Amino acid sequence: MHKKTGHFIISLSDGKILTSYSVILAAGSNPGLLGVPGEKEFVGKGVSYCATCDGQFFKDKKMFIVGGGDAACEEARYLSNLSDKIVLVHRRDKFRAQEALVERVVNDPHIKVRFNTVIKEIKGEQKVKSVVLSETTSDKVYEEETDAVFIFVGTVPQTSLVAGDEFKAKLDESGYIITNQKMFTSIAGLFAAGDLRSGSFRQVVTAAADGAIAAHSAVEYIDAIKNRLLKDKK
Repeated sequence: MHKKTGHFIISLSDGKILTSYSVILAAGSNPGLLGVPGEKEFVGKGVSYCATCDGQFFKDKKMFIVGGGDAACEEARYLSNLSDKIVLVHRRDKFRAQEALVERVVNDPHIKVRFNTVIKEIKGEQKVKSVVLSETTSDKVYEEETDAVFIFVGTVPQTSLVAGDEFKAKLDESGYIITNQKMFTSIAGLFAAGDLRSGSFRQVVTAAADGAIAAHSAVEYIDAIKNRLLKDKK
């Protein structure tokens, strides 16, 4: 994607070229991965990156949650309403989440917290059956049965198109695109919507709302350009 003379020039994979006054970027974000054996193999079979999406499938069952930030703590709290067998593991000796949220997690009787612990492998056959755990402060390695593993170790926004030399859209410290309430980015004519946008709630319903706002703003932006061109011709 390039921008010249007020137009965006987009090269498609089939070799075609499109030009436009405006572009809405909605490439989303990918969940951070543990990178351990069994993770990719059991996605959708017990491994998940969304508690609200998949939690109901494991009601009253044992679930491991991995992470130490706001998302991990929030999702652990959500899952604790579905089961009293929730285990939250974090590789460090304390959470990095907000203090009030951490307090609610450690005081939740349905959640067992294990600090200084990492998952080394996810095992199973047709679905997840167990995890191999390792304590970071010792040589202890052990296996424990579970029905699901929910992973919340961050997300990776897909912003490479606007982070190169041609485009340098303003990003926040985590790499998400900064927009205003009308979905304008720091680049004229470029709008962003959904999970790659800074401050997004990262749910389908909010991404759809972002898209509607971005589309409306893009139409207004294009109309303004066309009206200006008409005036210049007179």
